[in-house]
Amino acid sequence: MKTSILPLAFLSAISAASGITALDSSQFDYKYEMDALPTTQNLDGDGAYDFTVSEPTKVSLGTGVNIASLALDASSANTFLMSGAAAGTAGGAWQNSGISAATGYTVETRLKITSVSGTAGAIVVNASVDDTVNAWLKFWSGSVWWGETQIGSVDATAYHTYRIVREAGSSTHSVYVDGALVASGLGSGFSYSSPLKRLLVGSPGSTYRGKAQIAFIRFHKGGYAPPVPGDKSAKKWSGEFPLQYEMTANDMRFDGPAAGGTDWSGSVDSSASVTQNGKLSVVPPQGKMVYWRANDSVWSALIGSDKPYTVEFAVQIKSKWNLSSVGDRVMQIWCGNRRAAGVFYIGTGSVTWEPNGAATYTTLDTGDNTDKTHTFRISYDGTTRHGYTLWRDDKVIGSYLVDSKVYNSALNNNVNFLRFGVTSTSSVGGSFDVDYVRWATDGAWDWKGPPEAFVMTIR
Repeated sequence: MKTSILPLAFLSAISAASGITALDSSQFDYKYEMDALPTTQNLDGDGAYDFTVSEPTKVSLGTGVNIASLALDASSANTFLMSGAAAGTAGGAWQNSGISAATGYTVETRLKITSVSGTAGAIVVNASVDDTVNAWLKFWSGSVWWGETQIGSVDATAYHTYRIVREAGSSTHSVYVDGALVASGLGSGFSYSSPLKRLLVGSPGSTYRGKAQIAFIRFHKGGYAPPVPGDKSAKKWSGEFPLQYEMTANDMRFDGPAAGGTDWSGSVDSSASVTQNGKLSVVPPQGKMVYWRANDSVWSALIGSDKPYTVEFAVQIKSKWNLSSVGDRVMQIWCGNRRAAGVFYIGTGSVTWEPNGAATYTTLDTGDNTDKTHTFRISYDGTTRHGYTLWRDDKVIGSYLVDSKVYNSALNNNVNFLRFGVTSTSSVGGSFDVDYVRWATDGAWDWKGPPEAFVMTIR
């Protein structure tokens, strides 16, 4: 058996390297989104529960920051969800799907480990059909394993999306983590005297024990790679976006000095200097907030609960307050819907991402933002991946899957807005120019520059 192992950091076109067709799990035939207990779940319509629960008291629906997930307490031996019993009996969804060795299968789950009790792993995903080749993917707090072989390192205590792919007629598997291929050519992960013919998620036996929050379990007949983050053929120039604010003095939809107008509201301190003539030039005193928020009629009413969108800013940073303790953060841009929120900061020489509003900051880019106007594009692809892709000018500087249940809980589900400016009196600030703000609510569009000017030469 030949096994290839790739680092998780390569969120790139490697997931398409195998040449197999890509399919997002939102289009899978079976999707258990953890919005009901397994003892009431009957998505395949056979009149019986889809999953057998070995210990019904060990599962519960998530609350608070883990809303829309299932808590599985498998810290004691033999605690798991199992789908695959004979059709028409409890747990028949796996076999009801018609999956076999001939068809292959794709199983995807999104989960995080909340504690580890076992000596050889915490939570296991096993899939098997009508032969003796079994998937056996397991997670410990800092690693991902296939059977007894480690195939990757990942902080399994945070949510990640794990995909097992067995192509039609193949006896080997590939494993993807957050869209990246981490291992291929994987044979049977565990030896059975006879095929289990089940899909199992949990802790079988006594050595694999722990607790997890599971966001979803999805499966599909056939072997499919995940879509590649940011590798979309759909491109659009922002000049074609339907909503455009060009910051000209006579654009009454955007009234800069008053932080108001038809489409905007916000807060502009009376001591700040704000001019609007082709650019919105903002010079606030230190410790003063100056920000604009798009009104609901042009943002939240159009974005919807989890709709894809693209927003683009053209910005030049002019100066920074001397706030070295909080890093290089001058201007905040916050865009979101009910499901996910993206927050990042443009500084004099960096772009910083605050994933899920966790007050932890990741520097994405260290280019000079004071030398000229730079464009910053954020696209969110909605139910396709729950993922953001960020550009500085024509280069991708970050691509992230987002789990904003933390945001939604902390902010009482009020993340659905677009806001930019100096939004803090102590941790963000400086002066900046905004050339334009443009957005589209009809898709997550890749970067495309303006069309080349047509030049006709007469000889």
